[in-house]
Amino acid sequence: MTTADLEPRDRPIVLRFSGWPGWTLFGSFVLVHAVIALLAGGPAMHDGRGALTLALLSGAALLVVLPGHDRLELWRVFTILAVITLCTLLMLEQLLITGPGGFLNWNYNASNFILFAVALRGRIRWAWIGLGIIAAITLTWSVLATGTVVQGLYLIYGEIGALLAGSFFALVLRRAANGVRTLQRIRRQRVGEEHLLAETERERAAELVRMRQRVTPVLTAIARGRVTTAQRQEHRLLEAALRDEIRGARLAAEPLASAVRAARSRGVDVVLLDDADEVALGWADLEWAAEILADIDRDAVTVRLGANPALLTITTADGSVVHRKIDPN
Repeated sequence: MTTADLEPRDRPIVLRFSGWPGWTLFGSFVLVHAVIALLAGGPAMHDGRGALTLALLSGAALLVVLPGHDRLELWRVFTILAVITLCTLLMLEQLLITGPGGFLNWNYNASNFILFAVALRGRIRWAWIGLGIIAAITLTWSVLATGTVVQGLYLIYGEIGALLAGSFFALVLRRAANGVRTLQRIRRQRVGEEHLLAETERERAAELVRMRQRVTPVLTAIARGRVTTAQRQEHRLLEAALRDEIRGARLAAEPLASAVRAARSRGVDVVLLDDADEVALGWADLEWAAEILADIDRDAVTVRLGANPALLTITTADGSVVHRKIDPN
């Protein structure tokens, strides 16, 4: 048994981003990057571009932590990539500034953190596509602004390393989480089987008690040799009823059970056979058999529930056969 056998692709979130862990993660993201952007975010924080970028990236982070399926829905992924692309373009202009200007590329770290979360939500390939878009924009800017890719590489090489580590962590963590869930599922299955076995044993013990209550007085009377003719008839009926419960339990139900007892009291040899475990009997089916059995005297009768096709058949010793088709619904 493998994790894939137990866990559908659209199972609930494995790493539990929902609830207070998700909101804590989101709040930490917004707080940390707001402090960085406001205190060291450069000129972009004074003309609205930085604030807009912070708001957009916060919205993208919110999409990652909101509850949903374990594999992040593609519409969320595409929205996040679009937001990250837009924010990268918005913040490119201030990278041309020379001299000290604060943490001008803070949005790269924020975007990479979001992509790491996307990887954790089962979209590692799309996380790398997102980073590839950022890298392409940055390297293109570097060539156009400086005539070389060196400045662009300085900006993105750390993000590549971080996402490599994050992807490895996502793979390991998800595999461990899936393994834990598999063990939990197996444990629940075993506990369920143990409860079912215990319930079966309790039912068996209760049935044994009921059986002894019905049979012990009869066996005691037979052992003492104090059995009347009427009692012998009752004993035969009891024996037949016990056979019915073993060979035709679903047929040994009202109103057919009363008709069977009445027929046997009239001297009719009735045999109940249940050979169709998957067929469901209704009250109308049992009532039909009871009405037919009520009209039979001094004969041997077999009432059988069969499958393929689902039929309730009544056969008498003289070869007469009647049957009723059972509605599977």
